[in-house]
Amino acid sequence: MDNLTNIIETQSLTKNYGKSPGITSVSLNVEVGDIFGFVGPNGAGKSTFIKLILNLIKPTSGTATVFGRDVVKKSYVIKRSLGYAPSDVRFYPGMTAEQILKNTLRFHRKKDYSKIDTICKRLDLDKYKLFRELSLGNKKKVAIAAALIHEPKIIILDEPTSGLDPLIQIRLFEMLEEAAKNGATVFLSSHNLAEIREHCTVTGFIKNGKIINEQRLDTAITNKIIVTITAENLNREILEKLNSEIIIDNNNTVKFSYIGEIPTLLKTLSCIEISDIIIERHSLEGDYLKYYDDEGKL
Repeated sequence: MDNLTNIIETQSLTKNYGKSPGITSVSLNVEVGDIFGFVGPNGAGKSTFIKLILNLIKPTSGTATVFGRDVVKKSYVIKRSLGYAPSDVRFYPGMTAEQILKNTLRFHRKKDYSKIDTICKRLDLDKYKLFRELSLGNKKKVAIAAALIHEPKIIILDEPTSGLDPLIQIRLFEMLEEAAKNGATVFLSSHNLAEIREHCTVTGFIKNGKIINEQRLDTAITNKIIVTITAENLNREILEKLNSEIIIDNNNTVKFSYIGEIPTLLKTLSCIEISDIIIERHSLEGDYLKYYDDEGKL
């Protein structure tokens, strides 16, 4: 396991729900030490993929491994070194946060209960309150604490920041980045493109159960700019001379991504009678609009 490059690896992983596909032929690699952000609208297949990795549901076809081990055959071994926080948090309602976290540590054969005070303080969580008495946000904190407290080698989080206030969101990503620096691998799904852009090293886009793009965020975003121009009688042939990709084409307004030298871009655009222009750095928001159009709303 120490020589593995990919912590999570899937090959043609497929899950069908009767006539409805959950995910279709997903081949995905998550490397050691990465913080992988999984992006897509509701129903795209994010939670289905996570449940397959956790062996909570069985695949229709294809394979998935975690730590190089088959997720179905070696699920019990994998879970010893894995932390998971679901989007819909459910624990025993009559237990306190402290009791839930003690049980988590026992399950992972850890006996250092002092970690409970540390993580509860960091997440601003009252460890003595019964779970049923907690707000939605505090229930989410319990799930996050349970996912992190045993210092797992892989952390899987499904929409972790929903219901959290901004301060706790910041602390959560501080904790995830610390875990990654210490050798952990993080896989999280999110609708919040800003947090993906700021904190993740890699992102994957999923649409209708299929992976449509992956990119490393430490290189891809810095190499592109997004240009939006408005002009009467806009000549698209001029834009074709650029190393560009159209994102939105709406009558007299065109939005496109560009990779290349800025002087070349400006020289080419000078041939167009432009009434309005916006030049900005490439963003995940632009990719989201390009990939999902009307299907995924920001």
